[in-house]
Amino acid sequence: MTAGTAAPRLTLGAVLFVIAGVSGYAAMDAAGIFLAQTQSVVQIVWARCAFALPVVLLVLARQGGLARLRTSRPLVQAVMGLFPVLASFSVAGGFGLLSLAELTALTFAAPLLVVALSAPLLRERTSRHDWIGVLLGFAGILVMVRPGTDAFAWAAIFPLGCALFFALYQIAMRFIGRHDDPVTTLAWSIGTGLIATSIVLPLDWRPVSAEAWAVMVLSGLLFGAAQFCLIQGFRRAAPASLTPFTYIQIIPATLIGIGLFGTWPDAWVVVGAALVIGAGIYVLRGRATSAPRPPRAVRGGRANPRGTAPARGR
Repeated sequence: MTAGTAAPRLTLGAVLFVIAGVSGYAAMDAAGIFLAQTQSVVQIVWARCAFALPVVLLVLARQGGLARLRTSRPLVQAVMGLFPVLASFSVAGGFGLLSLAELTALTFAAPLLVVALSAPLLRERTSRHDWIGVLLGFAGILVMVRPGTDAFAWAAIFPLGCALFFALYQIAMRFIGRHDDPVTTLAWSIGTGLIATSIVLPLDWRPVSAEAWAVMVLSGLLFGAAQFCLIQGFRRAAPASLTPFTYIQIIPATLIGIGLFGTWPDAWVVVGAALVIGAGIYVLRGRATSAPRPPRAVRGGRANPRGTAPARGR
């Protein structure tokens, strides 16, 4: 393991929050595919931030009001709020240059980057179970999308940029969770994204139909809910142990594709999904079996020298 501060144990609650968050992203992406037929990328990203505000206001109203906007790390919060926006614009740059399979595979490099960055940036320990689980999950993604070798051309910088920004966002959520409440982080993330996209919105505004407005509102609500779930999840456990579960996004995406677009997965998708689920289970079991045991009982006034102190964490 990498030397440093012991990371919080992986819990079922953290996993469920992450699964709910990435499922929200899958539904939001479906809305984005629909909107891309008539609206600009700037409009789509702006709508996600603008119509996530009702989620923020509802949470604030139930948990302390505007006083929850106070933060001890305003600069970190502001920069962190830009990561989801930059990720969205980055992946959009690859449209028309890379196939969807290549874009998907390269974007899912984010969990690998989280594992690689967790130790130097957060000084958290990463075990071989974390690395094996992430690699298995990434292998499952490759099986499902079967990218061609030509994906690694210069155009790959766009989806890889998206992966980097999303990885940094997950790392930042873990760091800021040590200082600020998740509600504060949610409000700052959505607010920063809205301000940034509103500045550039007039540069590419296109007429919006009533149907498109409805889908834009839906995408924003999904974005706000997904953000909140991810913040809650990564606040409860180390990024390196949660990253295999982010691959599960491919499963609700497949189900949405069947329900809305009539596209059924082939055998490769089924095999890949099995690898993704297996990776998550492997990490969960690995973290459970490697958790430190409490010290043995004291005998004769001396503690057993083989006793191990429990890991620090929430």
